Formats: sequence, structure tokens, C-alpha cells
Amino acid sequence: MKKSVLIAGTGPVAVQLAVLFKTYTTHHVDMVGRSDVSAKAQQFWQAYQNAQQLEVQVQNDLHMSLAGTATLGRLYERYEAVEPHYDVLVLACTADAYSQVIQQLSPAVRQQLKHVVLVSPTFGSHMVVQQQFSAEQPNIEVISFSTYLGDTTVSHPETPHRVLTKGIKKHLYIGTIYEQSDFSQEIIDLLSEVQIPVTQVAHPLMAESRNSSLYVHPALFMNKHALKAVFEGMTVPFYVYKLFPEGPITMQLIAEMRQMWQEVMAILKHLNIDTLNLLKFMVKENYPLRPETMDDDRIEAFETLSAIEQEYLLYVRYTGILIDPFSEPDENGKYFDFSAVPFKEVFRNEEGVWQIPRMPNEDYYRTQMMRGIAQALNISTPMMDTLIQRYEAQLTAFQKAHPNDRVSTQFQIQSFEEDINSIAKLLNSEG
Repeated sequence: MKKSVLIAGTGPVAVQLAVLFKTYTTHHVDMVGRSDVSAKAQQFWQAYQNAQQLEVQVQNDLHMSLAGTATLGRLYERYEAVEPHYDVLVLACTADAYSQVIQQLSPAVRQQLKHVVLVSPTFGSHMVVQQQFSAEQPNIEVISFSTYLGDTTVSHPETPHRVLTKGIKKHLYIGTIYEQSDFSQEIIDLLSEVQIPVTQVAHPLMAESRNSSLYVHPALFMNKHALKAVFEGMTVPFYVYKLFPEGPITMQLIAEMRQMWQEVMAILKHLNIDTLNLLKFMVKENYPLRPETMDDDRIEAFETLSAIEQEYLLYVRYTGILIDPFSEPDENGKYFDFSAVPFKEVFRNEEGVWQIPRMPNEDYYRTQMMRGIAQALNISTPMMDTLIQRYEAQLTAFQKAHPNDRVSTQFQIQSFEEDINSIAKLLNSEG
């Protein structure tokens, strides 16, 4: 059945999704951005007015099914202008913006919606969204993906309506608050058209937990070495996935990563949701290792091992992908330097306001959300507490060091109280 789809967001992810919907479904597709307050959204709006179409190119010919062009029915300049005739809302913005986006839509728009798709949620996002609709549309279907389908970027800053998809995920997970959902099956079928396998799981929280960034990023980006690189800068590049001193990976970081994973697993166990073998997920669904580096028996047994054995295997995993183990060596025996991903430093935007890169800014929000869920369930989270305290100390130190500079709201210590309260309210009502 033909539906009316509204995509919230005007970034590269939104463009790729709009082209997919227009290419593989008969649905009416519109988009909405914040060009009234965002310079980037304004630039997108202007570029689309000139071109009157969206365009996706791909880096790898194997992914040609994702490429194409699309013309929107309408591109709204602001959320308040959206008209109340949409069946589906696709949230193609960052997870910390979900509440704000939904609140900017009129009650009439919210009442009309039947499905909300969370493209890049964090752990607990579906509960935040569910609560936002509790008054106008309590029966709305909320669908969570584990993560976005690939890696999509703007081809050139001056033409943000043209994007490049560099790669796709090996596997996605999807969960809905309803057991049987024709619409979620339709999305799975759509992604199978572009050769992306999707596994439907029993609960949105399980889908949201199938994202290694939840466990890996806070430890990688919220340690003292990484925070120094991001907020103070380095004289030479400092690399996210390298061992100290080239990067932040130390025995302590690996111990913190394992403890972070354990704290999230305690939440899943409490809610009777299947736990995650972190090592297996990393190796089988992210970046594989050579079998000579680590055998499958150890990987499969990871959850049953002692803490020190788990830390050892996680450390070996990171040493195993310092180079791309499946690349061809050059004449000097050098393999592709896979781990040479430098930390991005804080930067000033066009208006001269200091900004924090997506990592660790998003990791601050996602760690706060996970801790909020744990607190609602009376689960202690000493590792999450430490990571958050460490990050907030860095925010305070930066502002003290730049007393006369303009800084964005990202530098404020935030509790994300509204979103955490939404989660607690839903958990308490279900408990």
C-alpha cells in the first residue's frame, strides 16, 4: 500500500534513504530540515532548489543498487511547517535530536503518523521516541535499526544534495515494538533489494544493542590520551585504533572497554534480552581477523572466559587489525595501514564558535542514556560513571582555558534529563 513518508534530516544519510525509498517503493517521499536555524541545512535547501533532485553515487561498483537520483514531493525548510498527512517518519538525524525533532512537529502531524523508523539510534532511543508520542499517538509503531546501513558522505561541501556511499554494513538488525509488522518486513525486503542482509530481532532494545560503537567508542574516545588529542591537540597525528604511544590503546583502555560491555550486558540480562558476545560481534560482523591470529573456539567461548582472558583476546583483536590483514603487502612487505584513523580535534565553525567532533560528542550522549537505563533498573555502573566524569572534567577545563571564546552548547555539562526520564517512565510502567 502506498504510504506518505517524511524523512527528518537533510544530511547524507537522509539523501541516501530518500533515493532508496523513491527507487524501490511507490511511496510519496518528502524531507524536512532546519534551514531556518542551521547554515548547513540552509545550504542544502538552496542546492536542492537549484538542482531539483538528489543524487547518490557509490565508491564500489558492487554497491550500484544504492546509486541513483530522486526528486522529492516537497522539501520543508522547518519542522513547524510540516503538514499533517504523513504515515511514516524516518528519523535520519542524530539520536540526541530525536526528542527535539518530534516536539517541533505539530500535534496534528504526530496524530497522523503510524510508524517511526530510527535509522541510527542509541541504546534506549525507541523508549524516548515512544514516550514522545504517548499523548497524541500511543499506538505508534517504533522501529529501531542497529545502525545506519553504510558510510555516506557529502561529495563536495557546495553540493550537499549529491552524496557518496563509500561502503555498506555486512549485516543489520531491526526490532519493532510490535511482534508482527508488515511495515518492518517491507523495510527488510527493501534492503534485500540492495543486498544488505537484515535480521529481525524480538525487541528494539536488542537491535539497538547490536552496535559495537556502544561498547568500543566510550573507551576509545573518553580516555585521558584521546581527550587530550581532541580538546588540546597534538603536535603529530594521534590515531584512534593504534596502540600507545601512536594511539590510546593500553591495557587499561581494554579493561575499561570490557567493563563497559559488562555493564550493558547487566542491563540486557535484567530485561531478559539476549546478551552479546562482543569479541564475536567485532570479528564476524565488523573487521575480520586472520584465523592464524585467533581461532574460532576462543571467539565462541569469549563470554565464558575470565576477565583477564577476555581482556587479552580484545587486545589481540586490536593488534590483529593494526594493518589490514587481508591486504596485499607492497615490495617492502608493508600492509595497508588500516588503523591510521586520526582523532579529530575541536574546531571553530563558520561563525567562529567552538564545536566538538561527532566522536566523542555522540559518545557522551549514548553513555548517559545507558547509565540512565541502568539507574532506572538499580544497576550500578562504575565504569560509565568514570567515563562521564572524565569527559565532563575535560569540558570544564576547555571552557576555563578559553574564557573569552564562543563555545557551542556541546561544551555544557548535560544530564539529558528529559530523555532519561522518558526511558525511566516507560521502564517503570512495564515493570
